[in-house]
Amino acid sequence: MLTRVTLAATAALLLVGVGVGGTAMAQDPIKARKDGFESNKKAMAEIKDLLGSDKVAQVGPVAQRMSAFGALIPTLFPAGSDKGDTKAKADIWANNADFAAKAQAFETAAKGLEAAAASGDKAATAKQFAAVGGTCKSCHESYRAD
Repeated sequence: MLTRVTLAATAALLLVGVGVGGTAMAQDPIKARKDGFESNKKAMAEIKDLLGSDKVAQVGPVAQRMSAFGALIPTLFPAGSDKGDTKAKADIWANNADFAAKAQAFETAAKGLEAAAASGDKAATAKQFAAVGGTCKSCHESYRAD
C-alpha cells in the first residue's frame, strides 16, 4: 500500500515538474498552481465524504497527497507569475515569508490529518480535518482575491 501511495505521490510531482532541490519547473506556474489547488479542493470534498461514510482509514492517502502539494505551494509562485489569470494577491510576493509559513502550516496540518486517520479515531480525524480547512482559510483570507 505504501509503495502505491509513494508511486502516486511521485507521479503527481512529476506531472507538476519538480527540479533539483524541489523547485517547480512547470512552464506555466499559474496553470500548475490552479490545477494543484483544484485537486486539493477535490481532496477536501473526498475526505468529507469519507468521514461521513465512516471510512477513516481511507483518509490517510488523500491527506498524504495534500501534504505533498503543500510542500510545493511556495515554488508555484515564482517572481513574475502575478500577471495573467490568477487570483493571487500581490501580497504573496511582498510578504513571501509569511506566505511560505502559511503553506508550511497547511502541509503540517495535512500530515497531522494523515496521522489522525492512521489512528482510526474518527473524532480526532474530523478535528484535524477542520484544522486543515482552517489553514486553507487563513491563507485565502490574506493571499487570494475573490
